[in-house]
Amino acid sequence: MILPVTAGYLWLPVCEAAPVVKLHIYASGEKIREADIALDPEQPDYDAAMDLRFVKGQEIDVRGDVPDAWLKRLSFHDSPPEPSRAARPVFHFTADAGWINDPNGLVYAEGIWHLYHQWNPYGTEWGNMHWGHAVSRDLITWEKYGEALAPDEFGTVYSGCGWPDRRNAAGFGPDALLYFYTAAGGRNQWSADAGNRHTQRLAVSLDGGRTLEKKMRILDHIKGENRDPKVFYHAASSAYIMVLYLDGNEFAVFRSRDLLHWAESQRFTAETMWECPDLLELTAENGETRWVFWSASGAYMIGHFDGFRFEPESELLHAYDTDLPYAAQTYPGVADRIISIAWLRTRNSSGHFRGMMSVPLELSLARAADGYRVRLRPVRELRNCFKESGVILPEKNPAEIPLSGKPALLRITWAGAQPGAIRMGKTALQPRNESKETMILLDHGIIEYFDLDGLVYGAVEAEETAVTDRVQVSGAQTITVSDYLSPALSRSDG
Repeated sequence: MILPVTAGYLWLPVCEAAPVVKLHIYASGEKIREADIALDPEQPDYDAAMDLRFVKGQEIDVRGDVPDAWLKRLSFHDSPPEPSRAARPVFHFTADAGWINDPNGLVYAEGIWHLYHQWNPYGTEWGNMHWGHAVSRDLITWEKYGEALAPDEFGTVYSGCGWPDRRNAAGFGPDALLYFYTAAGGRNQWSADAGNRHTQRLAVSLDGGRTLEKKMRILDHIKGENRDPKVFYHAASSAYIMVLYLDGNEFAVFRSRDLLHWAESQRFTAETMWECPDLLELTAENGETRWVFWSASGAYMIGHFDGFRFEPESELLHAYDTDLPYAAQTYPGVADRIISIAWLRTRNSSGHFRGMMSVPLELSLARAADGYRVRLRPVRELRNCFKESGVILPEKNPAEIPLSGKPALLRITWAGAQPGAIRMGKTALQPRNESKETMILLDHGIIEYFDLDGLVYGAVEAEETAVTDRVQVSGAQTITVSDYLSPALSRSDG
């Protein structure tokens, strides 16, 4: 079916329970988009949007095993549909519609925090992997820019990282932002027909991260579904480093002088660790540093890195207390702190979106009796977003705390030698025996908690009404409740 592109966004009626069909979009005889989409023209759940601004004013040819009635419902608009507000958290990032997973391309430049992410714009199940894009000045409130990278003949766009090339090592200019990503060859029909496999590729932005231009392949296929490049600069050996997941529990380290040509320096197996690697140097309060090799589940090892090889000194450790956080990535090149964002694997899709990001976390090292551990605390910017509404000295045990209906921050100090317990709706939390204080971030549909001053961090999916329920706390000495402020108030107060 031939359609004139009269506006930038093609709205596509989605029915989540319907069979999935494949759409092929052509312009001037060349394929420009491919999408797997569940559709029922008679009973659509909502409209998804395909970004076609780059061919506005042209004609497209929509092909696929699609009923004529569905094709007749296609329409062009100047913007995507308004997002549903149902079940949407306030200070946790979500896509306006569709599925999201791993944070990608995290980069800080010119006072702007960039968050790219895995995204299926056309449904609330995994698939059609794009990069979405959002920006923030405070790490809490995000402006969404929509599509940044889309699937092509090399594959769907899997996870990767960002790097501000201030040294102009790659030669695109000192203001260039570089994005290393996996082209997942074989994961869409387009790339399967071309015979392409998983490779590592480079995109470049010369306008501050707003527009990404795909440039070149930087690593050929090595093995399996090799993926998830993470790049940083290692000053001591004067080289750029890439860590890459290969297959099974196998990873590799690469070195480069120009960010374009890479040589392998190490290949190793880390039992039970899988995909989304990171390698970062953390500092303890005593000033000592260690390197941390990290994988998707929050499993990590502490050790030493000389620019060529990582050598662990610890056993396998775990950063997360629950299974919800996954595939975290850190911002590169930030001088005074290491900031991490994880994907929270929530399942609720009642608002036509699924998945969200954790609050950004600051990582450091803490010295324990048996060695170093990673400490996770909410970023300092979050403090400006809450205003204390009251301190409760419990007269009953358990104490019941009414909530205002707004997202909230709770700080609970414990009275006895051992802490009590917390219940929020159907969610029960049991702090560690040695805990003195527990902090809880409560948002629509999600609870994040911190114990032992950040040595314990977890996230659990909660009821959509969690912020309107009562919190029941046993064994507390004091309970401090702070309500979330609107973004305007939090900026003016901060």
